[in-house]
Amino acid sequence: MSLYDTFLLSGKKYTTMLTNHVKLAFRQLRKNGLYTAVTLIGLTVGIAAALLIFRMVRYELSFNKNFSNYDRIVRVVSEVKTPEAGVEHTVCTPIPAMAAIRQSVAPFEAMSSIREFWGMLALPDPDGGNAPLKKFNNGDDGIAFFAEPEFDRIFGLEWLAGNSATALAEPNSIVLTKRWADKFFPSVQDALGKTLLVDNQVSLVVRGVVADLPTRCDFPLTYLISWATIETYPDLFFYDETWGSCSSNFQVYALLRNAGQAEAANAALARVGETEYKSRTGEKNRTHRIQPLSELHYDERFGHSGKHTTSKTRLGILGGIGILILVMACFNFINLTTAQAALRAKEVGVRKTLGSRRGQLTAQFLTETALVVLAAVASGAALASGCAPLLKFISHVPDTEPFLSVPAVWIFLALTGALVTIFAGLYPALVLAGFKPVTALRGHADGKGSGGAPLRKSLVVLQFAIAQALIIAALITLQQLDFIRSRDLGFSQNLVYTFSMGTDSASLARQSALKQALLQIPTVESVSLSSDQPLSGNTWSSNFRYATRPDDEPYSISLKYCDVDYPRTYGLQMLAGKWVTPSDTIRQGVVNETLLRKLGVQNPQEAVGQQIRLGRSTMVEITGVVRDFHTHSLREEHLPLLM
Repeated sequence: MSLYDTFLLSGKKYTTMLTNHVKLAFRQLRKNGLYTAVTLIGLTVGIAAALLIFRMVRYELSFNKNFSNYDRIVRVVSEVKTPEAGVEHTVCTPIPAMAAIRQSVAPFEAMSSIREFWGMLALPDPDGGNAPLKKFNNGDDGIAFFAEPEFDRIFGLEWLAGNSATALAEPNSIVLTKRWADKFFPSVQDALGKTLLVDNQVSLVVRGVVADLPTRCDFPLTYLISWATIETYPDLFFYDETWGSCSSNFQVYALLRNAGQAEAANAALARVGETEYKSRTGEKNRTHRIQPLSELHYDERFGHSGKHTTSKTRLGILGGIGILILVMACFNFINLTTAQAALRAKEVGVRKTLGSRRGQLTAQFLTETALVVLAAVASGAALASGCAPLLKFISHVPDTEPFLSVPAVWIFLALTGALVTIFAGLYPALVLAGFKPVTALRGHADGKGSGGAPLRKSLVVLQFAIAQALIIAALITLQQLDFIRSRDLGFSQNLVYTFSMGTDSASLARQSALKQALLQIPTVESVSLSSDQPLSGNTWSSNFRYATRPDDEPYSISLKYCDVDYPRTYGLQMLAGKWVTPSDTIRQGVVNETLLRKLGVQNPQEAVGQQIRLGRSTMVEITGVVRDFHTHSLREEHLPLLM
């Protein structure tokens, strides 16, 4: 007999054996319908839960990886160390520091200054009418950047129209994403050369259209305006060329020459502004460093232009919970299977008497496990797919995110099925196949001889321990949520409704009329116009000098811009003095308790009438002191505040 014939006969033999195993497994599973149903339900729920958690974790871990230069893109950030405030983390880079970075940081192959921008973009009427044909606020679904031409080189934009070399080189130039080009024009090519109006003040010529950035990106870009535009209109866009002016809207992105030059870049950045920060702003310990793009989505200290950040610690905990749920499902399967040992002892005894080897019986029982797991994987995937739309209520995964069509999901299901089959099925198969024929036929086999009972007891204890740990964690989470709901934030939340408005000149001109119209509604008690609500997370800040002190304080002061009805609308409590009076310029302000404590002022009344100098020249008279209220997360301490 040839080697080929031997191979065919061997293959036919194993195929027949596998077919018999499958037939016997189906017969056995049908015979023990209740046992099959219980194990199937347990594994199905465990696999579905693990799959949903995998979907959430995978979504968060995939952010920004679509950029071709992912491992070389960095952002310049700042750390300010002061004895009073500790370490403050910020993304802002002063404009003169941008020029110094460009000249002195050799590891940067390319660099682009950017300014985050939320504004109104309008298509003017070509016939000269006052009303624009179309207008959209980019704050509703994304963010715009003022950017330099090298922004394209750093992020590798896909150009659908226009020239990447010149589109952002000249003043009054704008580049639209395809989604925003479709808002204004019938086609991409039709957009080129057209004029748009930003905030009803500056005319911009469309020089290019780029493909939309992926949804899993921390830059939900709507359009790019040339950096030269902001230099042309410095007063409109708060372009301040002083070392002491630092807004989080002004940032720097760069491209390393190679990914291994991070330390060299940090060393060069540490020398930027050493003299200027100390002599001009009093910020003796401000230093710049890089933040890799790979950390952008997960570093909650700095934030980014996207909607949310997620720490890798939180993702690790979530992934651990998914693994624990799957392990508990496997433990449940092992317990039920080994508990069935006595019922199948005679079957094992008869088959061994007829010549079945232990390896064959092990394969038979593993086949039964594999069939149950295969059914659980299929039903678990179906259950997870049905529950996937509900993830938007507990996570940031959008409804539009593909699920079962993603190859990674099928790889996850295949690996899960294989691991669960081995982990949950191997030991029970060895226990059942290990019965001695004589003992089994006499009806005395119960799995104890193979360690089944002690293992079951251990697994039950471990299973309950894991369940109790998860229950305790859930109770702590509920307590934390209850704490957040019941916490006194220092201002009124009930029956207060907020909405955003456009920041263009036309919208600003109609704010007073809108306020009066809202006040005419009988159920509306108070209306306030402000830069943001009390607990917003927004941080406008400035260096400042208090009263007659000779130097700036070694920490910044947070700013909020509000009208006269702000304290009434939000129920703020005044401790001393009064609220600001109406004015079209910044003349008066109200401070909080935290500022007075950091200044060493014991009596709030002592601060009333004192002056605060913001930046280099803006003088603000303190008219009152308000009780502290939370402006950021409850994990953060109160910040010194001027309203």
